Amino acid sequence: MKITNLYTHKFSVPTGQEIRDPATGELLCSTSKPWLFLELETDAGIRGWGEGTGEWLTEPVEAALLSWKELLIGRDPMPVVAICEDIQDRVPWKGGPVFGSAISAINSALYDIAGKAWGVPVHTILGGCRRDRVRVYSGISLYNVEAAVDGALAIRDRGYAGVKGNPLETRTWPMDDDAVQHTTRCVRALREALGDDFDLLLDAHGSPTPELSLACARAIAPFRPLFLEEPVKVGSVAALLEVSRKSEVPIATGEKLFHLRDFLPLIEARACAYLQPDVCHSFGITGLLEIGLAAREAQMLMAPHNAGGPLALAASLTADAVTPNFLIQEMGDAWYQRFGEYVEHDWSIADGYINVSEGPGLGITVKKQDIVDLPYEPMPYRQYRHADGSWKGW
Repeated sequence: MKITNLYTHKFSVPTGQEIRDPATGELLCSTSKPWLFLELETDAGIRGWGEGTGEWLTEPVEAALLSWKELLIGRDPMPVVAICEDIQDRVPWKGGPVFGSAISAINSALYDIAGKAWGVPVHTILGGCRRDRVRVYSGISLYNVEAAVDGALAIRDRGYAGVKGNPLETRTWPMDDDAVQHTTRCVRALREALGDDFDLLLDAHGSPTPELSLACARAIAPFRPLFLEEPVKVGSVAALLEVSRKSEVPIATGEKLFHLRDFLPLIEARACAYLQPDVCHSFGITGLLEIGLAAREAQMLMAPHNAGGPLALAASLTADAVTPNFLIQEMGDAWYQRFGEYVEHDWSIADGYINVSEGPGLGITVKKQDIVDLPYEPMPYRQYRHADGSWKGW
């Protein structure tokens, strides 16, 4: 069997959200999100699909994939890891979100071909399931207490195990106590409405100061969040480690890291409790599993990030199923509700879990005829600022 062609499919899907900064009125959440699918065609009639969704990086990731076409056409697709490493060895620049996302799409598509060729799920190729269902959570906004509670109740009613919101985003300067108090009111209301058996998670997006994140952690600790995500900017292991050691809430991070080498300093220092690589950016299923195995040695758990589409979820669930130190998987419920428009799948969410597919390959079938003519629009950049005009986001 040989790879005969490579195709990319980029298109935008509605988010169903329009969240604006209360202070500035600026749009904080895009009304549509771009997805980037990769299709690998073979002379055996088998097509493999992967996803390299990178939100604001859609065009450069697509350009990388198209430039690597000559490195794929004519090759036997079955030696998945060898092919992905060979492509990386052909270029002198290593790592980063563009290469990580492009390799991720190729890695998943090659595994999809291999599983379909052998008539087995990819998780069988990877050594077999540790679990047949995966614990999942979805997200809400914390800009309004009542809306947050309503949104969380709806997420719970749809079968999820937990809900995640973004704390401290109402702040107007780097040490804004009003933002801490607002977040605390939201978290208290969520715990009261949802009870003790529902997970609460908080994602600070890596933008607060360590001191503000610690103040927030102290305030919300009585309500037992599962974790506080990205309490500091990426780049300083020392800052992350300080927050982890002082916070009563477990710390998670990793969506802005890509290769195993990026995660190793955190693992070696055990600078947080949970790691959150994204299968769309961390050099694919192979890369995610390598990070998980390294984290296992430090007794750290995996809570993978996911902001992609159905192919990203399929690849994530495949990795989750075989990862011994797995904790919980992120999902976007607004997009999950529409997955049936783009793929055929057998997933269902109930009692806090989503099932792991037993279908061959990644376990889903892309409705190619329904996506080829869908419109695409670039993801707009946020204006995410303090009251004095300084940048506060990411």
